[in-house]
Amino acid sequence: MRRLLPLLALPLLVAGCSTRERANPFDPNNPATNGRPSGFVAIAGEGQVQLRWQQVAGNTLTGYQLFRRGPGEAAFRAITPVLNTGVTQFRDVGLLDGQDYTYRLYFVFTGGLGSRPAEDTATPGSAIPWMILSSGSDAFQITPDGRRIANDVTGFTGTIDVAVNAQSGLVWISDPGASRVVALNPTTGVRTAIPVAEPGSIAVDSFDGNAWVCDPTAGLVHHFRPQGDPASLDIASLDTPNDVAVDAVDGSVWVSERGANRVSRYPEFDQNPILRRTVPAPSRVAVDSVTRVAWITSYTRGTVTRVDLGGVVLDTLDLFVTPLGIAADARRGRVWVADPGAGEIVALRRDGTVELRLTGFPDAGELSVDARSGEVWAVLGNSGEVVRVAPNGAVLRRLDGFTFPFAIAVDPGGAR
Repeated sequence: MRRLLPLLALPLLVAGCSTRERANPFDPNNPATNGRPSGFVAIAGEGQVQLRWQQVAGNTLTGYQLFRRGPGEAAFRAITPVLNTGVTQFRDVGLLDGQDYTYRLYFVFTGGLGSRPAEDTATPGSAIPWMILSSGSDAFQITPDGRRIANDVTGFTGTIDVAVNAQSGLVWISDPGASRVVALNPTTGVRTAIPVAEPGSIAVDSFDGNAWVCDPTAGLVHHFRPQGDPASLDIASLDTPNDVAVDAVDGSVWVSERGANRVSRYPEFDQNPILRRTVPAPSRVAVDSVTRVAWITSYTRGTVTRVDLGGVVLDTLDLFVTPLGIAADARRGRVWVADPGAGEIVALRRDGTVELRLTGFPDAGELSVDARSGEVWAVLGNSGEVVRVAPNGAVLRRLDGFTFPFAIAVDPGGAR
């Protein structure tokens, strides 16, 4: 019987060797890597792409090499020499915005170039979208092509809104879980925390960089400078202020008061209203900087109301199920509305007629327009997606994997 033991053990030894071979990251049958470099991603930016990958080690591995196929090119060409095994990133610059660039990363062995590259595609652009989750702990910077997360800023307690200053790139984040608003400089990482008991919606005046912050429970709208000090006295004695929008022409602010069934317009540095108009159950407000008309959604009434600069109610559009998020594209003369109940994103002309009605967007709650390109970005809460839509209504990208994305704001970027 003892003589049989070595024979019985032989299959086990063979199986063990096979398992070890499959753990080899260069093995095409490795289920994790398929023999390709791991973690390879192309992160789009303005005129550039940041390429990243994970470091591995091997006796015959001498490094990596990057290849690229750009617009109008039929074949890939090398864009780097052999990079040593300690290199895990490379920045490709001087690229054209709005054009696709596909990259391949190869292992380089002592015997030459590996046969199985990792591949990814990126489309450079100037847009800098920021997104937060419902009661989340992170602020996500999405790439301009909508394919990847470019930056994940952590350290929040319960986020509810995000806004950006198109002139400076400063990001404002409402964090009621920590009773504060945070002004974040994404370039330096510096954060300015501003105490607010229960902050809600935020609007930023890109002219002076100041932000208006709703405090619904306290019945206030605060006005802060980026440094964190008050820019003016609070707008007080409000009944559940749930949204604000800034008129870019004179810095006046429109306030939506759900509890009072009205919208009001205030001067930039005065707490006495210029006008007040009844709008039943207002939800969100946006201002067209060309016509200076305010557009107000009502989620519960299923309407969008237009109020002009003098306070005249132009009309109330009964075209929706539960309209919520709204954003004006002043350059192109249209207003975008998210209607989660209908699963639609709707583009309206300035006269209130429907220009585009896009379906297939369940729970599209909030949205933001890229002023430079006219693209609209929306968050879909239940499906956990961020959606990028072209001005003509074509869906350019859907990025999923989030836990109830709640609000989004797009910095158009470009030269500041």
